[in-house]
Amino acid sequence: MAHKSVLITGTGTGIGKTFLSYHIASYLKKQGVKVGYFKPIETGVEDIPQDGAKLCQITGQSLKEAVAFMCKLPLAPYACTLEEGVNFDIDYIKTSYKALIERYEFLIVEGAGGLAVPIKKDYNYANLAKELNIPILIVSYSTLGTIHHTYTTYFYAKAMQLSILGIILNGFKGKDVSEKTNAKIIQDLTNTEVIEVPYQERESISPELLGRICRLIGF
Repeated sequence: MAHKSVLITGTGTGIGKTFLSYHIASYLKKQGVKVGYFKPIETGVEDIPQDGAKLCQITGQSLKEAVAFMCKLPLAPYACTLEEGVNFDIDYIKTSYKALIERYEFLIVEGAGGLAVPIKKDYNYANLAKELNIPILIVSYSTLGTIHHTYTTYFYAKAMQLSILGIILNGFKGKDVSEKTNAKIIQDLTNTEVIEVPYQERESISPELLGRICRLIGF
């Protein structure tokens, strides 16, 4: 059974959340699913929100609908509050989300950084996912060090009572000796399906692999 939405979260910044969101949206659209995209806050915006603009090319949304808030500095949202004096209205984010899940068959929500990244001093993306009951996909890197980063993200998600649909190890090259066992160990530790996305598929993930990823979210 398909879910109504998913939060794409990561073990850090630049891990491939937008990359994965884009390809999931593209795949679902080709399957005839009316898919929407929502980025509560996009940081590091000079002119237009690049992540939002990329996804809107697939979903056909306006940037105003897809991105609730923007700030210029490439920082965590709460850091932007401190540096730029901006304010992120959590109620507005929740209202926008609820409107979008009524408008679309499936909604891809993209976080900033990871679950513990603060939006406000005492409120982060895990809080948002819990309050809105959004299941999550965790995106991590495939090389040495990923066991710790992925497991601690998983552990925090479990502590927050979030539903974890799967784990994506992004950029698998097969050159790092740890890549031989990272996926198996993470799957053993978390009892959660782990899918490796090869580095050579960064521009165009194969339909077969995308199908496996989309089955995690019920499609």
